[in-house]
Amino acid sequence: MSPEEIALNRKGASADAKANAAVRFAAKIAEARGHVDNDDIAAVRSAGFSDAQIVEIVALVAENTFTNYLNEVAKTDIDFPSVPAADAA
Repeated sequence: MSPEEIALNRKGASADAKANAAVRFAAKIAEARGHVDNDDIAAVRSAGFSDAQIVEIVALVAENTFTNYLNEVAKTDIDFPSVPAADAA
């Protein structure tokens, strides 16, 4: 992935239309704590994602949330360089 694509992904977007729909949907799931509406589901479906793939996106958001919570509780030592926060744009 290019640095530009990584920067877009960190902001909840992508230069690729299909990937953009997935990333935006994943961001919405995280921001809304799972409370997405029918329009959100329709948007990701219309981008070409099947119901199984939509479930996979939800599962990946849940997995990352769980991992983040677990690492906070465990006070896991960070053993890699810090990444600056993405600018909200």
